[in-house]
Amino acid sequence: MLRFDVFARTEVGCARERNEDSFLVLNLGSGESGLLPEARTQPLVPPGLLVGVCDGMGGAAAGDVASKMAVGALEQVMRQANALHTPEAAEVALVHAVATANRTILDYAKAHPDKRGMGTTMTAAVLASPDVVIVQVGDSRAYLKRGYTLQQLTMDQNVVGQMIASGRISPDQARNVKQRNMLLEAIGVQEKVGPDLVRVRVQPGDTLMLCSDGLTGPLEDRRLLELMVQHDDPVRACRALTEAACAAGGPDNVTVIAIRFSGDELGPPDATIAFSRRNAVT
Repeated sequence: MLRFDVFARTEVGCARERNEDSFLVLNLGSGESGLLPEARTQPLVPPGLLVGVCDGMGGAAAGDVASKMAVGALEQVMRQANALHTPEAAEVALVHAVATANRTILDYAKAHPDKRGMGTTMTAAVLASPDVVIVQVGDSRAYLKRGYTLQQLTMDQNVVGQMIASGRISPDQARNVKQRNMLLEAIGVQEKVGPDLVRVRVQPGDTLMLCSDGLTGPLEDRRLLELMVQHDDPVRACRALTEAACAAGGPDNVTVIAIRFSGDELGPPDATIAFSRRNAVT
């Protein structure tokens, strides 16, 4: 049986006046949310664990409110979802959570004209042994570390992500593109949202990481891997990653969730990280 060890950390960074990131850690079986010591290490059994990172946008238009509303909608929908025992059921519930968050923020902005322009990203995952299902809107990310390999599972839904997907530029070249933060999809901005869905099967020794772009903006993937290899424990990994982002200038809020898997092997370990990604429309 797989077990998980989870931790999360968020920092305002060095340039922002307030933190517009929000995160969620929810044990779907016990209903416990948060990071109390007794809840951080558990057997990974259906309906599993829900984690999510939302990075608010809009500044004066209340990006912090948008990210909190999105996390609230995600938690509410997933608490009410039934039979999250298959990847297919998890996908349906996560897409419904995205649609609910989108409608909630749109309605709020219409009722409060001074908040128009508010929105948020969302990267959320349901972990139910051994499959992980991820939904993504925007440019927050999910990674999987296996051994000395770090694989980005999500594709940024921004101008740069589209350029990489089409082969126009390489991931290394993307760091120099001025429009790298121009989102193509966000929650609370338009009537329809096109989230991406990712599936990956995890094994003992893997670490799943969700993060806002406050981490991946100042730090390259090789630096992320270096820190995650040095700090295997999720508590230490979250601290090392957020502190490194701040030391690199901390231009944005930074949020990290790390989940390390342990337990009995489900079969011969696979060094290759196999995953699938597809787009859905709410």
